[in-house]
Amino acid sequence: MKACLLLFFYFSLIGQLHGADVKIKENESVMGSTAMTYDLSEEKLMKLKYKSQHGDSEASFRLYQYYCFTKNNIDKQLRFLERSASQGNVTAQFNYGVFLSDTNPTLSEYYNLNRAIYWMEFAVNNGNIDTKSKLQELKKLKRMDRRKNKENP
Repeated sequence: MKACLLLFFYFSLIGQLHGADVKIKENESVMGSTAMTYDLSEEKLMKLKYKSQHGDSEASFRLYQYYCFTKNNIDKQLRFLERSASQGNVTAQFNYGVFLSDTNPTLSEYYNLNRAIYWMEFAVNNGNIDTKSKLQELKKLKRMDRRKNKENP
């Protein structure tokens, strides 16, 4: 849940994640919860799963959001986030890198700095220039880890 909140907070700040407005009529909206915004009907869920399995990166990313914000299922979040990233979704590539580099103890089993850097580089190479600073931060962390390992064999 903390990883979801971290990603939600980050994208809320940089404006890549849309707000929680739910349209009622043409010019009317009502604020809804994040879970309500990302919830899916059974029919929509099945359609998105089909599209995801057949290469639709947006469908895969939407399923990631569903399992992150509505179901809080980390394993399914990661499955669809990784799938979306591998299908070319630049936002998913960045998010996956963030997730893999999260040092939160509850997510320690997923920590993999090398893979995080890989996905961040992928996102930068695919045009996500906002990722460059996070990529540099992770590379610096990797250099520091190497130095620590050399000093403390």
